[in-house]
Amino acid sequence: MSQSPRFIKFSLLALAISSSYATAQETQQTNTEKKTEVLTVYATGNERDSFSLPMMSTVIKNNTALSETAGSATELLRHLPGVSISGAGRTNGETISMRGYDKNGILTLVDGIRQGTDTGHIDSIFIDPLLIKQVEVIRGPSALLYGSGALGGVIAYDTVNASDLLSQNERGGVRVIGLGNTAQHSQGFGVTAFGRQDNLDGLIAFSARDKGDIRYGGGYRAQNDETVFNLLSKGRWLIDNENSLSGQLRYYHNDTNQPKNPQIASNASTANVQTDRTTTQKDGQITYQYNPANSPWLNVKTQAYYSEIDINAKTTQNGLEGRQQKTYGIKLENRSNLGLHSFAAHSFTYGSEIYKQKQNPSQNTESFPQADIRFMSGWLQDEMTLRDLPVSLIIGTRFDKYKSQNDRYDDISANKWSSKGAISVTPTDWLMLYSSYSQAFRAPTLGEMYNDSKHFDAPFPGAPTNYWRPNPNLKPETNSTTEYGFGFQFDDLLSNNDNLKIKIAHFNTRAKDYIDADVAIFQGYTQSANISRATIWGWDVSMNYESRYFNWDLAYNHTKGKDNATNASITSVEPDTLTSRFDIPVPSSHISVGWLGQFTKHTDFTKTNRFNRPANNQQAGYAVNDFYLRYEGDASLKGLTTSIVLSNTFDKTYYSSAGIPQEGRNAKVLMSYQF
Repeated sequence: MSQSPRFIKFSLLALAISSSYATAQETQQTNTEKKTEVLTVYATGNERDSFSLPMMSTVIKNNTALSETAGSATELLRHLPGVSISGAGRTNGETISMRGYDKNGILTLVDGIRQGTDTGHIDSIFIDPLLIKQVEVIRGPSALLYGSGALGGVIAYDTVNASDLLSQNERGGVRVIGLGNTAQHSQGFGVTAFGRQDNLDGLIAFSARDKGDIRYGGGYRAQNDETVFNLLSKGRWLIDNENSLSGQLRYYHNDTNQPKNPQIASNASTANVQTDRTTTQKDGQITYQYNPANSPWLNVKTQAYYSEIDINAKTTQNGLEGRQQKTYGIKLENRSNLGLHSFAAHSFTYGSEIYKQKQNPSQNTESFPQADIRFMSGWLQDEMTLRDLPVSLIIGTRFDKYKSQNDRYDDISANKWSSKGAISVTPTDWLMLYSSYSQAFRAPTLGEMYNDSKHFDAPFPGAPTNYWRPNPNLKPETNSTTEYGFGFQFDDLLSNNDNLKIKIAHFNTRAKDYIDADVAIFQGYTQSANISRATIWGWDVSMNYESRYFNWDLAYNHTKGKDNATNASITSVEPDTLTSRFDIPVPSSHISVGWLGQFTKHTDFTKTNRFNRPANNQQAGYAVNDFYLRYEGDASLKGLTTSIVLSNTFDKTYYSSAGIPQEGRNAKVLMSYQF
């Protein structure tokens, strides 16, 4: 495919520079102190205002009624258009899809450490939302900084630090939290102790939740019993003005009694037997940073990390099944700021990473082959800002190489280059335009390449039992995305000190060797296979208005995707979704009340796949409404926070695009006190 159309489009956008040059000189921002900036770090690796980026990103802070009462880490994303949470409400069965990619094409991080397991129907973000400070969602290919898996984007969770809980003059404190909800019959509590002394600060946090049977819209219930514990310990030592050392340990444990496949919204049966399962995750990392004040070219950070997930299940029929996944690696990255007073200021980010992931099955385990995969990578990114023109650019490239090993097959090696180019133009202080071209890839998972166990029993009389077929010849999946967008922001539009932001983007992704599972019902097998070519396209729209009287957030996503050979829909694509949130602070009361509505169109899967199976069952559209109240104490009640949410207020019966019933009316409450 010729590259010239892309450069023509970039050139057309750049023509706006010359025509707006004089205006840009006369309309320098005079009211920047009024603007409400939402800062993101993961989008470019450097702290930037989310609105000014040549991409679509969202920062979700865990300080609202809706986020504070979330039942799981993935629930923090539930009201974000274009990001779909699939599952039946059980923690072990929650997965994420975005921009036409499922969990394998979305890279999830917690404090920079890769998350996720290759265990079929068992997956989630194994951390309590009470420990999370904020989540950054970067839409679109992000392989330049993060490597394999970031085809559809990156979801990055940051846990809370001691400095987040302490005011300038405070030395320490304790925060106590209690919470519960009705739809999951859940109760929980958390305690966090934090402090600082001279050049040291740290915290230790503990949380526990108990979850019961799940109530779906209309009153249908499904079996579930979970007891979840979390422990987080973090510390930082500012050795001097140039050197710092930090570290953390995280522990998660979930003891459950539930159907073997937690993603099915039903009670246990002969096909989905009752299972006792424990899920444990242990993460640790240590980070050293050297940042001398008189060396703008040197800001080096070294991070070593380790993550272990153990999933042990026991059933009467199959006995004990054990799965262990280990990930460990080291990452070295430096940032250099050069030419700060020249025509073009450069912020270089470059580094290298080596890590290994290993799977160890035990006992009677299925769908979890003994195998490992190793990665090594290097990258270079340049964020360039022109001094006398309202233009900034991002260019960079990355090299990844991986090698997978399994005793039954020859070693598999491959390497990939992933590059990115983006330009943004701000001809006035209220308008920005951008265009970008990004590449990404992901290596096949160990399960996709080597799984040879039973998938499911015969679905009906006369059909054979279905078994996985290994496919060690799977190619790495790649894509390239062209994105164009623009944004507006205005101050003092309707009242003093208000702010309106609107940002709109169109994206078109061309996927090569897209990995999907072929389920051959009558042939009796399932196999991961490459789709030669696929196309994913759509729109992202966001609007935010803030004033002293009310705040209004509006977001919309439209995504379509197809197999180019058959025109069959890609089943990980979600239907159109519009979300509206309206928040009103009650004067002189420290209370805010609000409404959130999510409006989703019916599914529109088309055509058939290569095995002539019909398109997925279509699901009706729906509208779900949440109402909430939040109180933040002052004076004698300072430190007290109360959040009350009534989600799915009208008990709407609705289904995900996969046909799974969703949570019914749910009364949630959280109370916290910090002293």
